[in-house]
Amino acid sequence: MKIFYKVSNPQNIFFHLAGITCLIWFLVRVLPKPDRIYYPCQQVSMTIASSYIIFWSIIWTALFHGAIYWFKRAKTKTFAILPVIVISLFLVFTISGGVFADIDNNNQKISSWEPVPNQPIGTPQGVNPGRVVWVWDPDATESNTNGYWWYKVNNDQDVIDKMFSLGVQGLAELNDTNDAWNALFKHFNIVHGNGDVGYKTGEKISIKVNLNNCYQAVSYLLSDNERDASPYVVKALLRQLVNVVGVKQEDITVYDASRVMPNWFYKRIYYETYPAIFPIAEFPKVHFVENAGLALGREKVKVSSEKIYFADETGLNRTLPTCVVDAKYIINMPLLKRHPIETGVTLSGKNLFGTWIENVWDVHNYHKNAFTEGNPAPQTDLLSHKHLGGKTLLYIGDGTYATKIDHRTIAKFNMYPFNNDWTNSLFFSQDPVSIDSVMYDFLHAEGTNPCEGSQNYLHQSAEPLPNTYDPENDGVYLSESLGVHEHWNKSVDIFSKDRYSGPSGNGIDFITINGSDYPKIEIIKPKNGFLYKSGEQKFRFLDTLIIGDIEVEAELKSLDGLVEKVEFYLDNELKFTDAEEPYIWSWEGGPILRHTIQVKAYYDETEILEDSIKVWKFGK
Repeated sequence: MKIFYKVSNPQNIFFHLAGITCLIWFLVRVLPKPDRIYYPCQQVSMTIASSYIIFWSIIWTALFHGAIYWFKRAKTKTFAILPVIVISLFLVFTISGGVFADIDNNNQKISSWEPVPNQPIGTPQGVNPGRVVWVWDPDATESNTNGYWWYKVNNDQDVIDKMFSLGVQGLAELNDTNDAWNALFKHFNIVHGNGDVGYKTGEKISIKVNLNNCYQAVSYLLSDNERDASPYVVKALLRQLVNVVGVKQEDITVYDASRVMPNWFYKRIYYETYPAIFPIAEFPKVHFVENAGLALGREKVKVSSEKIYFADETGLNRTLPTCVVDAKYIINMPLLKRHPIETGVTLSGKNLFGTWIENVWDVHNYHKNAFTEGNPAPQTDLLSHKHLGGKTLLYIGDGTYATKIDHRTIAKFNMYPFNNDWTNSLFFSQDPVSIDSVMYDFLHAEGTNPCEGSQNYLHQSAEPLPNTYDPENDGVYLSESLGVHEHWNKSVDIFSKDRYSGPSGNGIDFITINGSDYPKIEIIKPKNGFLYKSGEQKFRFLDTLIIGDIEVEAELKSLDGLVEKVEFYLDNELKFTDAEEPYIWSWEGGPILRHTIQVKAYYDETEILEDSIKVWKFGK
């Protein structure tokens, strides 16, 4: 009875059911397509299945030692241990031979290769043809992260917002952010035969983000450190579109048609700041479209009548969603990251894999074949389709945190100027081939060694094969270059425009903006996400909460010019002016309210630097 009681214990039964289910699921999914082992759901299955195997290994080890005892007494020695041999071999060869051999095969070392520098191919595109703007600011993230990379405390929204303004200005070569955006829209409309016009109210914009690691409905609630789209980078873009360009929120869609949008991502965009004491919605009317639509505020992707047809000669095609087809403009936001399949990369072209309705498995086979130089590539199909690359106004590469070995594990870069820090970078371009070439070179220079074949899609996109790419299946083949492909010269300083051939050499026009050298003013007290009491910082908090009086302190960085004054504002009302360092304002009393502290530094007679922070204040 005692034995029966233990076996029928629900926890014991669940252990066996979970172990067997995960083992079967892992084998069924991974054996046919070994690259699936990198998917989060399979990582979980493998962990549970491995635990179950270890459990039975211990059992069989005990049986084996017992068998030795009987072996000595058995008349037929082989027969005595036959059951142990059969089952042990089954476990060892089924799991080790069938699965782990494939794992090793997918992680095989690819021979190192060095690209030939400054040999551009293709035709540069964009308002400034072939231009790629790289903005680097080490203050964008915290070097020593506390918790998950996407925690508010690890990302400086104000710095990222500033990087966006500098990037857009650099791309258009204009000093005003509004004028820069207008130039980008005008160039797009001229190229597409719409006339010399900018953005018009009511035109829809869809933003493709990369949420590749968010596979299942459980991802809504999961918290992990895997690299997906940064809510802070997406928020910076939305602020530009809404507050600078004047796009109505209801005309903007943030989407990934093949994945779900987890709460950690959605809430940090939706709310002004999150977590917070009383979260305030910042983008309540923006559409968030995803695969399932099972969570509050997220819409299920809808099927359109439009398809994309791939050039793999099997008739492979996929259905586009309405959020893509109905949009006039697309903004593609890839991440600076590697991909484990054939040591590839996940950049602008691969980011569009999440922009159709059906699954991606069949397209992965075509993708693998594209690693052979000269073969057609699915990225070229996507970048040339009229509703995808054909509608793309802007490519924004998010390199705040990069990956080295796969598509999910963030890593610090050792190369200059990162020097064992996060990459803290944003890339801007209207040329999809150029921006992917530059991001590719960053990955390769760090030593992540994406294989030579993983750049084939850049060759195909720069110089497409004749009579090959007809993504709309209308009999009209792609015959013109989608952009310019080139590898940089490592012997030239990384901040030099001469790293690439530039416009004079019909190559990539590389513009660098070093945020560490850019003048800025920063409120260093109080800091975001801390509680202060009687002026002293106590501990991390949901929001910035000040109890009692506090000395607000600002600091100027990378400024060589003569500072005239620093002004302190509270809710747009000037409270104090300081002309000497340290720049401090003593804030005494105050009602229990949500406040905005703003500082302005005036230097070189006409220049102004600004910073601000929102806080909760409880007076004495």
